[in-house]
Amino acid sequence: MASLVDTNVKHFLYSMYGAPVQNGLAGSKIAVLDACLVTGFGLRAATRITVAAGVATVEFSVGASQPPTPDSVLLIAGAAQTLLNGEQRVTESSSGVFKFRTAAPDSVDNGTGITFKFAALGWAKPFSGTNQAVYRSTDPQSLGMYLYVDDRTTTAVSMRGYESMSAIDAGTGPFPSAAQRADGAWWAKSNSANASPTRWTIVGDSRIFFDNSAPASPISPTNTAGGTRVFGDLLALRKAGDAYACLICGGVSQSNVVNTPNNGSIDSASSGWYFLPRAITGLGGSVAPELRSFASTGAPGSGSDSAFGNFPSDVDGELKLAQLFLSNMPVSANTPRAVVPGYRYVPQTQVAQYFERDSTLIEAVSGRRLLALPHSSSASSPAGFGFIDITGPWR
Repeated sequence: MASLVDTNVKHFLYSMYGAPVQNGLAGSKIAVLDACLVTGFGLRAATRITVAAGVATVEFSVGASQPPTPDSVLLIAGAAQTLLNGEQRVTESSSGVFKFRTAAPDSVDNGTGITFKFAALGWAKPFSGTNQAVYRSTDPQSLGMYLYVDDRTTTAVSMRGYESMSAIDAGTGPFPSAAQRADGAWWAKSNSANASPTRWTIVGDSRIFFDNSAPASPISPTNTAGGTRVFGDLLALRKAGDAYACLICGGVSQSNVVNTPNNGSIDSASSGWYFLPRAITGLGGSVAPELRSFASTGAPGSGSDSAFGNFPSDVDGELKLAQLFLSNMPVSANTPRAVVPGYRYVPQTQVAQYFERDSTLIEAVSGRRLLALPHSSSASSPAGFGFIDITGPWR
């Protein structure tokens, strides 16, 4: 790894240069997932890279008004100094310029052929069909589960995990099972079956990713509410390991996730939204544990939960943050089995009036940048916010 800092965690926004369009047409979610998980996007040419005192400054002209955001990860190629190539995490940026830390010696590279783009999460796409796709982590430490995506519908997409797959339509160990969800776990795209673009966010690492889309955003720019849905490996709490701690969550129907954006999300917990391939015993098939917060139940919703009072705290003014976990059901109802990496739940109310979609803050204890993820049972304004670490690492 050429970078001086970890680049495993990456975030992607609909507003980034070259980002694919998500809308209410079949196949648009697969286009987003392909770009964020597998290929990357937004290829541009750099005109100069200057290195001074451990900081590389990259200048560019194409899309100068859309510089990469701080903590975004870029894949650089073609630089004469090899230490500048590979994945690099942006520290700061402005029009036509971005910077990153480097071990490369002081130099100026005016050479042609230097390019950069938003680096993908490094997942594979082993199978595909017409508006269908299968994704899988390539991380050697991954649990190796498969994600099947059926994007043949318009306003939402159906998901299902599998323990193993041999073709686009052949898999074993489904989660959720057909008995639990006949048509899978739903993720929202848009509440309009047309080409109008929607606002979306994807954040992940090499083993898990989160999606938060605002399905009503084509109607009005103020309709930013969404819901955060997940696929991938959790942080197992059993020291001997947990071969089935892979989470998929999603709404109960196509109409529900469009009209109630946080249906099936981790922002506001409910029964029957979360699925793991097996119990911790390794026996049987798909289980549906409860999602909870270490600071509250999680049911009222992040940022609209009164467990720790209002935000800002009338004692210290702080935003209180907590982790989420999946319970050990059906073995034991309340015992934590695995933690959701990266996500911060807020056990306070009145958070929605202080943040907006795509805004960030710096976590006081860790110094990491957190991205605001809006959610609501209404398709218009957010009722609360969760936050996700976009600096990493999560593991």
